Amino acid sequence: MRPLFDVASAWEGLKGRPLVHQLTSAVAASWQADVTAAVGASPVFSAHPEEAREIASRADALLLNTGMATGGSPQAFAEALAGLGEGRPCLVDPVGYGLTAWRTAWIDGLLASGRPMAVKGNGAEMARLGKTGGILHGVEAAQAEGVTKGLFSLAARGGLFLLVATGPEDRLCFQGRLWTVRGGSPRLPALVGSGCCLGSVMAACLAVADPLSAGLAALLAFRLAAERALPAAGPARYRQAFIDGLASLGGSDLEEGRARIAGPFGRDEVL
Repeated sequence: MRPLFDVASAWEGLKGRPLVHQLTSAVAASWQADVTAAVGASPVFSAHPEEAREIASRADALLLNTGMATGGSPQAFAEALAGLGEGRPCLVDPVGYGLTAWRTAWIDGLLASGRPMAVKGNGAEMARLGKTGGILHGVEAAQAEGVTKGLFSLAARGGLFLLVATGPEDRLCFQGRLWTVRGGSPRLPALVGSGCCLGSVMAACLAVADPLSAGLAALLAFRLAAERALPAAGPARYRQAFIDGLASLGGSDLEEGRARIAGPFGRDEVL
């Protein structure tokens, strides 16, 4: 029987250097650039409304991260989305969803644009998007309730082809089924911007593989690299060791790590 997903091929596909246009937080952008390059993809960053459409038209994937909005962000995001080629993936990282009324309305508008999108957020953000709970501390998850229910609720809306909620156990919803990914280290989510970096790598994987394989490959790679970095002392060294760990991963490593992935589960099995 043909496997439901192929994480090894999704990871190896990054050797083709997909171009990922990233509109993201200035806090995390430098780290995201390093991580994108480390896995073999090519990053480009511009959030200027006057050139966002043109750059996106040349990209293989688009990442829209709402973590640090400016006055020009809504227009730039809309221009980039309009310029992205037909059939090329867009990943929305709804950082801080529910933090303010303005940000909430902006993200709701993005997701209602009519363009097929993948959405990746922390547990609280995804639960809030799904109207099932979730409390933020700044833009970090303080409490996540009803995450799985929220993912299935979002899937029922249509137009959101892949849904991912990160946390102690990552959860991925695709075509009405749920997968989970375990492993890693709590040291990684303690580093500011690590979730944004996951968005960069997931967008790159979506450019070269089917959504399920791409999403699971990115989640699994982050868990594996987080484990490889554990001997590093201190947060700065751990961060660099994590990047090195990502760069050292091959498709065979992800294939060997498949035991960390569980699923698929139906809605009735998990709710």
